[in-house]
Amino acid sequence: MVVPADEGLELTPVPSDTVDSREATVRSAAVMSGGTLLSRVTGLLRVTVTLAALGFTVVSDSYNAANTTPNIIYELVLGGILTSIFVPALVGRGKDRGREAQFETANRFLTIALVLLTGVAVAGAVAAPWIMRLYLGSVADPVRHAQEVELGTFFLRWFMPQIVFYGLGAVAGGLLTANRRFSAQMYAPVLNNLAVIATMLALIAMRGTTPPQVETLTLAEKTLLGAGTTLGVLAMTAALWPALRRIGFRWRLRWDWRHETVGQLFHLARWVVVYVVANQVAYLIIIRLASRISAGAYTAYSQAFVFFSLPHAIVAVSIFTALIPGMAERWTSEDRSGIRHLFSRGFRDTMIVMIPAAAGYTVLAGPIVALLAGHGAVRGVELPILARTLAGFAIGLPFFSAYQLMTRTLYAMRDSRTPALVNIGVAVVNIGADLLFAFTWHRGVTGLALGHAVSYVFGSVVLFVIVQRRLRGADERRIGMTISKTLLAGGVTAAAAFGAAALVDLALNVERTFGRLIQVTAGVVAGVLVFLACALIFGIHEVDEVKAALLGRMHRGA
Repeated sequence: MVVPADEGLELTPVPSDTVDSREATVRSAAVMSGGTLLSRVTGLLRVTVTLAALGFTVVSDSYNAANTTPNIIYELVLGGILTSIFVPALVGRGKDRGREAQFETANRFLTIALVLLTGVAVAGAVAAPWIMRLYLGSVADPVRHAQEVELGTFFLRWFMPQIVFYGLGAVAGGLLTANRRFSAQMYAPVLNNLAVIATMLALIAMRGTTPPQVETLTLAEKTLLGAGTTLGVLAMTAALWPALRRIGFRWRLRWDWRHETVGQLFHLARWVVVYVVANQVAYLIIIRLASRISAGAYTAYSQAFVFFSLPHAIVAVSIFTALIPGMAERWTSEDRSGIRHLFSRGFRDTMIVMIPAAAGYTVLAGPIVALLAGHGAVRGVELPILARTLAGFAIGLPFFSAYQLMTRTLYAMRDSRTPALVNIGVAVVNIGADLLFAFTWHRGVTGLALGHAVSYVFGSVVLFVIVQRRLRGADERRIGMTISKTLLAGGVTAAAAFGAAALVDLALNVERTFGRLIQVTAGVVAGVLVFLACALIFGIHEVDEVKAALLGRMHRGA
């Protein structure tokens, strides 16, 4: 078996374990896709119920801004390290020194995460009023600003312990990934989603579906929101521990933080911190810009992003999470051709899902949003704003997924500097495009979504050139052919989805939930069937591999 040919690329034998690794990758991706699908379906229900309970209000903006803050602080302090270079480091440690040495490294980082993040959580709770003023400082109306800061401070003090749980969960998940145990971390978020769904349903039972106002929200209702949301994160983290015990891991506090593995990881992490800071500064500015647009604008932005990220999380993350351990092993073995092979396959498999998904989102954004968000406290006039925001995000979906794959490929090659420097450029482009679209061209929150899309177009192009040079070729011809065929198929898919949805609109009353469900189902089913037919006609063979991963079947192929 050989690496697919490219102009100027010598045919290099792929290691004999490639087929076995392909089967392992497909099996792993199947497990992850199933878990991620369930997680994302419950995540959509979570968004639907949360919008039904909170609507697009000052309360929802305060809740979402406060609930995002622990994620941002966690990423700044430790999260970027754990989610980017921790897995390759554990893979290398296990290969060089054995599983016990790998477990010792994980124990050191669990201890570091517990101590460091507990201190950060306490400090964050104390500084909550100043943190919320930082995020919500651009709100022009002084009354609304004071309300959002006060309510956000209350929520943030409940949410700050999430930082500790995120850190422990990231170390646990990294260790499971390094040992190719994927199911627990893919299914664990379901518990988080169910906890938040139960919390929001309880709030609806207490106060109905009238859009909540800061003045009428009781202490019991605020406490329910704060405690219920944080308990969900705790449940998600705790769900990983049985899987750790099954691989023989036992958590023991380790205080020898001067060990060489800790030093090496933090040395690599310098550039990861730069990457994360660029991301979070850009996101801080986005929150402030959204708050400046109108009440509910940040909620529209954040919830549209959840819808947008669904296909990426179900398929793309599953594909390249399964590939990363193999890439890291090949880099340790100095097998550049093996990495090139895995990268090409991951890129092509990702694109044949993300391109039609982006096309479908663009034409079905209105019906999807009406079905999933048109309930409870959400008013009809707010749905078109959310739909346009989702469509704006969708334009950049293939580029967003490609960027994430290439970033992780470089991390597997122990290069954290390049992604950090490129990400600074992505953040600058994002902010500049946001200002242009949202304010100069007056596109509001939709402009923020378009800015996100433009920034990842820029970032993915730059990273592809870099990865291509680093690997001395990236199977460009095969990737280009797959993308060209998929773009053509995606265009036909979008037309079919739009036509099916339009026919249902003419035949049924789509103002009711049942009609909306039929409309979205018809559009999605028509789009999927037409895309599969186009894939057969155009020879998009990667579809078989992705189907194998999603359906759990074992396929071999080029």
